[in-house]
Amino acid sequence: MTLIIGARCQDGIILAADRRRMVRHEIGPDTNKLFKLDCGVALAGAGDDAVLNEARVFIEREVEKSRDQTSRMKLFDIVEITISVVNELVNCYRDKVEEPFGYALAGLENINSGVAKLYTIFGAGFSEVPWSCLGSGSSYARPFLELLLAPGDLTIKESTRAIPTLFTLVSNVQATVGGGVDICIVKDGKGADEIQHFGDVDLEPLRADVINALAIQP
Repeated sequence: MTLIIGARCQDGIILAADRRRMVRHEIGPDTNKLFKLDCGVALAGAGDDAVLNEARVFIEREVEKSRDQTSRMKLFDIVEITISVVNELVNCYRDKVEEPFGYALAGLENINSGVAKLYTIFGAGFSEVPWSCLGSGSSYARPFLELLLAPGDLTIKESTRAIPTLFTLVSNVQATVGGGVDICIVKDGKGADEIQHFGDVDLEPLRADVINALAIQP
């Protein structure tokens, strides 16, 4: 029960996830769905959070094994490892979890240098994408994402300001999304340098701006 959003910006990739966890259709303790892995990439997952954590452990373990064999690992090598792990988990947990799970992965093409790239990864395969919207809240978020972030003309700083509002809007219509939002930034040439956590956003200023833009007298 999740919302994962990733998008290419002017200067890199922004990846975000809500923190809400549902337990038997009731809101449980907040949980992490977005991680900065030791191998230098950001990973967010939609679906069962136990499966997400299992995937994270396996990915880091397999990347470490691969690094023992080669010192010139690239982002696509980690993508291939993630595909293998996800495919194995899909087969293992088929029909055993309530929500299909998929992942968004962001990083620099040469791990420590190069252009930031965004991938979506499911059991059936993967895609390199300019933006991504996953999870139970995706149908509500997609129109806002296509309007605000999909064009790719905002900077990371501008996108970081827009995303908490987008998540808060979705949480008002989809109870399975909420608990604040984590944001991870992968700047071109600089790597995944931070994860920020935002709580709910005050929407009253947004309402005032919309009313003003529509020339409506409240």
